[in-house]
Amino acid sequence: MLRFQEIVNHGPSFTPISTCSKALIAGRYTVQQKLGRGSFGTVYLVKDKKAKDEEQLKVLKETSVGDLKPDETVEANLEALLLSRLDHPAIVKFFTSFVEGESFCIITEYCEGRDLDFNIQEYKEAGKVFPESQIIEWFIQLLLGVNYMHERRILHRDLKAKNIFLKNNFLKIGDFGVSRLLMGSCDLATTFTGTPFYMSPEALQHQGYDTKSDIWSLGCILYEMCCLEHAFTGHNFLSVVLKIVEDDAPSLPDSYPRKLNTVLHSMLSKDPAMRPSAAEILRSSYIDGQLQNMKCKFTNMIKEDQVLNSQKEAAHIITAMQKKVHLQTLRALSEVQKMTPRERMRLRKLNIADEKAKKLKQLAEEKYQENLKRMQELRSRNFHQVNIDVLHESDQPISEHLITSQPVTSLDYLSVGCKKQADSETPGRLCMSDPMEHDLRTLASMKQACSLRSKTSIH
Repeated sequence: MLRFQEIVNHGPSFTPISTCSKALIAGRYTVQQKLGRGSFGTVYLVKDKKAKDEEQLKVLKETSVGDLKPDETVEANLEALLLSRLDHPAIVKFFTSFVEGESFCIITEYCEGRDLDFNIQEYKEAGKVFPESQIIEWFIQLLLGVNYMHERRILHRDLKAKNIFLKNNFLKIGDFGVSRLLMGSCDLATTFTGTPFYMSPEALQHQGYDTKSDIWSLGCILYEMCCLEHAFTGHNFLSVVLKIVEDDAPSLPDSYPRKLNTVLHSMLSKDPAMRPSAAEILRSSYIDGQLQNMKCKFTNMIKEDQVLNSQKEAAHIITAMQKKVHLQTLRALSEVQKMTPRERMRLRKLNIADEKAKKLKQLAEEKYQENLKRMQELRSRNFHQVNIDVLHESDQPISEHLITSQPVTSLDYLSVGCKKQADSETPGRLCMSDPMEHDLRTLASMKQACSLRSKTSIH
């Protein structure tokens, strides 16, 4: 259950939502249990009837409209406005706001891990400490959320362990009830508000409040996560204030990295101008290195989840296909059972005929491929192109004997184009066809004539 110390006194005319928990609120929400009280009202766990199963549980924050002062009403509306503009994993998600009877209601994300203060006290009582890697991850998540707010000129002004919630072991900043939107970069909020353990020296001395005050509060939270106790403690409010304003910043135990302790001291500097912004801390070498490690870790986790999801999807598809095939088989069997004996006999004969036709088709295809392969082998072995160099230049006349006596290795008469010779010819000898022989003789004569002409012209 969430831990709240602030108490809101409602007037007698106010009817809280808890009295009508059986009825639907805004036509969709039913109260499950009361979680506690916050700065501006009561907090309930509700069930959203119109949401998906995994998103049905939400938080309803109720504020009495009639009992609020005008400036408090503005604060409540401002919270709804701010939350509606924020969309970040490290910030509690805002869904909607509405007025129900005498109550102004805000619906936000439900964080099942309770608040950070509850977890710190639980670890302290059990004598345990948070692992260093866990503290670094949480601290970076808070830095990212605070930087997101400050980039939009939004102050939280009440950062503390009770306003930070856990969901699936991720930290989320919540309770923007005292936030303020800065209208200019030099605008300073002067309202004295917040929890003293986390308040900055300038806020306590009424010197104004800006983004650097949120950095101070974040430094106090970092120290508390490491040491399980407040950075500045005292017996009463005044002693706490004096330590914050006058004492030096505490140091982390030696078991923590020195660079992390340096970051803490910079955040708890008395001079706001000396404190780094959230963006500057994220860009520092130590924090940036830890951030890159986190990215690698979560990237691998996402990849593993994607592989697991794909395997599950594949299993679903295979199961569905098996069911479909099984249903088709059952359907076919049922159709067969409805047939008469003669129809079943005819169906069997048709199936046998189909099988025979399929086998014959396969056999014919195999024979065709075999014959085709054999024909190609014969052609490649017995057919070679005639290699006669009739264009070779020479001063000597080319004799018919040289032309016609070139060896030809082809035995395929039909491929070359020769007619069948007489029975007296020796089998296996190739006979050139008359047209081809005539062409070769003509070429030889022409080349010889050209050679004689060239000699005559020289003389």
